[in-house]
Formats: sequence, structure tokens, C-alpha cells
Amino acid sequence: MGKITLVLGGTKSGKTSLAQNRASELSGESGKNVSYIATALALDGGMEKRIEAHQRTRPAEWQTAEEPLKVSAILSAASIGKAAVIIDCLTMLATNIIMELGEDPAREEAQALVTSEVKAILAKAAGIDAELIIISNLVEVGLVAPTRLGGIFQDIAGISHQIIAAAADEVILMTAGIPQKLKG
Repeated sequence: MGKITLVLGGTKSGKTSLAQNRASELSGESGKNVSYIATALALDGGMEKRIEAHQRTRPAEWQTAEEPLKVSAILSAASIGKAAVIIDCLTMLATNIIMELGEDPAREEAQALVTSEVKAILAKAAGIDAELIIISNLVEVGLVAPTRLGGIFQDIAGISHQIIAAAADEVILMTAGIPQKLKG
């Protein structure tokens, strides 16, 4: 079983850079390549530009898969012969799953679907040799979301982070580009 690392932080905190640097180091040490599972959907011009910027930061030889809903379904195959697999990011995955339920999802249904996918990812991770690096936005700190949907999202993100952190070998909090080891 490979190591599981959870990298948490706010927007532009350095999460992706840290994950990519770690994956590059693992690749260099092992001579194996890296898989990058991107969960974002380009639903508007702003998101399209963010996705393009992320794509430019990845080495061309890395294998990239775009999977907005069922990361667990491709994780095993994506890990074969790889030093690391990066999932970028868990909160986008949760957003995509929640939005599949429409603009007014039932909290329990949304939580059950996201939790099911998180647990499926962890179950698949138990059977891979590559290090799994999961990136996620820390949205459950600070202000409480002013909308019902935002509150559902914050709650689900927080619960998902707890589930992954409990299973992870290492948890890192990124703040202003500075990693803080929370676990491991």
C-alpha cells in the first residue's frame, strides 16, 4: 500500500506546488512517472483560465486524467507503474457531486454521495503502490456560508477532510506557501 498525503489550504496557498514538487521528487527517486487526476470543470471563462494555468505547471510527461465525478473508478489504473498520483482537488470533486443533485440538494443525500466517493477512493488507495497526494481547499474555517447550499458544501468538505485525515499517513496545511505538518 502506498502512502496517503492530504494537502489542505486556502486558495493560492501553495497546495498544488507542494503536491507537484513532492510528486516530482518521488518520480526522480524511483524513475517512475506521475499521474494527475484533475476534477475541475471549465464551466466559465475564469475557471477555464485557472485550469489552463494549472496545466502549464505540470510536466508534459505526466499522465493527466480529467475525472469530475468518479475518481475512485480510475484510481487503480492511474496508479499502475507510477511513483505518485495527485488528485486535484477534493473540494472540486465534492462540488461536482453535489451539483449533480441540482440547485437545492438534500443535505443527507449530498453527504452520502460525497462520503461514499471519499471512502471508495480510500479503499482503492489501500491497493496501490504509488503515493496518493490529495489536494483540497480548507473551506470549513472562517465565515459560515451565507447560503444553504454553501453551508451544505462547507459541512461536507469538513467531514470529508476528517475522513481522509484519519486514514492519511501525512496531513499538511499550507498557509502563505508555508507547509505546516499536522500529521505524520
